[in-house]
Amino acid sequence: MALSRRKMLKKAAAAGGVAAAGGGLIMAPQVAVGQAPAQLTGTQAGRKFKAFVRHGTGASVEELKLLAIQPREVLVRTQASAVCYTIVGGALATTPVQQASIPNHSGMGVVEAVGPLVKRVQVGDRVVVPGTPQCGVCYQCLHGRADWCQFLDTAPAHPMAEMSDGTKITEQASLGGLSEIMVVPEEYCCPVFTDLPAEQLTLLGDTVGTGLAAGRDLVQIEPGWNVVVQGAGPVGMGAIQAARLQNAGQVIVIEPIKARREIAMKVGGTIALDPNAEGNGLVTKIRTLSKGITDRRFAGGRLTTNAVPDGADFVINAVGSDWFPPKAEVGPDPTAILPLQQCFEFTRAGGHIVMLGVAWRGNVSFNAAQFSNRGRTFYSGQQGGLNMLRDIPRYVKLIEKGVIDMKSMVTKTYSIEQTREAIQAVGDRTVLGAVITFV
Repeated sequence: MALSRRKMLKKAAAAGGVAAAGGGLIMAPQVAVGQAPAQLTGTQAGRKFKAFVRHGTGASVEELKLLAIQPREVLVRTQASAVCYTIVGGALATTPVQQASIPNHSGMGVVEAVGPLVKRVQVGDRVVVPGTPQCGVCYQCLHGRADWCQFLDTAPAHPMAEMSDGTKITEQASLGGLSEIMVVPEEYCCPVFTDLPAEQLTLLGDTVGTGLAAGRDLVQIEPGWNVVVQGAGPVGMGAIQAARLQNAGQVIVIEPIKARREIAMKVGGTIALDPNAEGNGLVTKIRTLSKGITDRRFAGGRLTTNAVPDGADFVINAVGSDWFPPKAEVGPDPTAILPLQQCFEFTRAGGHIVMLGVAWRGNVSFNAAQFSNRGRTFYSGQQGGLNMLRDIPRYVKLIEKGVIDMKSMVTKTYSIEQTREAIQAVGDRTVLGAVITFV
């Protein structure tokens, strides 16, 4: 006897089965071709794990109990997570919070369970989990701006775990990172097929990956260009390496911390300047260093005039505001507004500016005529324009070949119990790359 469509669907569902145990909805093996295999142990929900949690008026390492994962979520056992400077103020604050959460916004690990609707990754995959997702189908992704994927910070911040007293825990920016486990939407997962160390790969999910993308993908540096990088933190170091990889003529680094200037020269800088020592002469110094080889216009040269100002071809601003006075050398402006003003003045007419640093306080102003009539192109650098599914695998290959130096980017690793120490060191600017590693 013929079956109705509804009866056929009910019969198929009964045959395939959907297990409601453990890690949320877990599909039985009869899955569509190409869908990620599911974890059917039923042991994920209730799993105990450690995480650095911002709760109440402070933050501490807590043992949490995992809640069920959702159909489109991926459970990642974290192997490494690099501390980003932008989280320092919030993670170390003592003001009360209404919602307890796991700080940070990137990580790297191994997939241990998937919801039934996940297709991108499989159990056992190594994945980089960057701060920017990529769905591939939203308006921004379809128009070449995956760095502004519409899944960015739009996923519901539902609890993924709970404390022993029942307090529900969410993940900052939909993914957290300072935890033995991450539960993330599949749009945040980039599978990587490599044996590279986790502490190096995690830097591709945020800081170093941001700098690399700004100089290789958002703006493609042309061979011979004069490139200025303001700030030699992890983001700036990525930009310096991008400029080297693109065969920039000069890579001029501006950084107040001596130890960072030395690393910058090691990974691709051609000259490193201390903004405190240069003082008010810094703009003139940059323009002098960026002069063309000739002023003969008919021989490809360029003149310096008020109408056509000279300067660098490309300036990458990677200077952030100080959360508190650092223990390392202090820059000329803790608000980071001055470097933003200067990057405009450093750049030639028709040049390019990418802003990657985060200035939390104050406003920037530019001369209206200069802003509108000098042909400079500004880019607001949401993760440097990273197209993560395209770019991260490229960077992995370049690291494997030794042309991107990630070893120098990881200056110290910490255990989960040392997370507060790691965040403090990043805030003090006494380490370059602080990475929490997990057994």
